Amino acid sequence: MDSMEYFYEIFQSMPRGGPGDSHSTQKAFEYLTNLPAAPRILDIGCGHGMQTIELAKLTKGTILALDSHQPFLDILMKNAHTEGVEKQIHPMNHSMMEMDFKNNSFDVIWSEGALYIMGFQNGLRKCHELLKTQGYLAVTEAVLFTTPLPAALQQFWDEMYPVIQDVPGNIALIQNEGFRLLGHFPLPKSSWTDAYYVPMQNSINHLKKNYQDTPAALQVFAEFEKEIKMYEQYSDYYGYEFFIMQKQ
Repeated sequence: MDSMEYFYEIFQSMPRGGPGDSHSTQKAFEYLTNLPAAPRILDIGCGHGMQTIELAKLTKGTILALDSHQPFLDILMKNAHTEGVEKQIHPMNHSMMEMDFKNNSFDVIWSEGALYIMGFQNGLRKCHELLKTQGYLAVTEAVLFTTPLPAALQQFWDEMYPVIQDVPGNIALIQNEGFRLLGHFPLPKSSWTDAYYVPMQNSINHLKKNYQDTPAALQVFAEFEKEIKMYEQYSDYYGYEFFIMQKQ
C-alpha cells in the first residue's frame, strides 16, 4: 500500500483535516462586511468541510468545495445533508495546483490550513487573480510566534515547511500581493489539541492494531506522533494565524 493511503486512513475518522474550530471560522467571517446577498465562495482544500458547512450556515451563497481526495468530499456532503445545507455546497474533486477558474469570479475565497501547499505567496497571488475586485480572502497559515527556535524545533520546521515566517513577515507578503489586511488572530491551542491532535492520536492508536506487522504504516504513524509531541512541547513557539484580507 502507498504511504499516502496510511496518511488518509489516519484522517478518515477524524472530524477535520487540520487545526481549527467553528468559533474561529465565525470570528474570521465577521470581517467580511460588504458581501452580496448570495456570495460565490471558493473553499480551497476543504478536506472534511467543517468550515465549509459553517460558511453555508453564515451565508445564503453557494460554495465550491475543492479537494483532491474524494472520500473527504463524501464526508463533507454527508454532513452537509445532515445540517440541511447540501444545496449550497458543490463538491469538486480537483487539485488546487491546477485551478483553472476564470479570473475575477469569486466574492470570497476561504482556505483553512491548506494554502501553504501552493506556497503562501503563490497561493495569495493565485487567489488575487480569482477574486473579484474588493473580494475577500480568509486563510490560516502556520506562523512562528517567537524566535530563535530550539534546535529540535528548527530542524522540524526545516523539514516540514522551511518557508514558515512570523506574523509580520506574512503581513508583508499579503500587502505586497495587492491585499488590504482587515484583521488577524491566532487560533487557540484547543484548535490544535482537542479538535485535531487528540482525535489524531486516537485514530493512530486504533490503526496500530491493524498494522502492527506493517513497517511502512508504522513509520507514517510515527511521523505524525512526532508532530503531536512537537506541539505538546513547543506550542508557545508556533501555531496558526487567521489572516482576513480584501483585494484592492
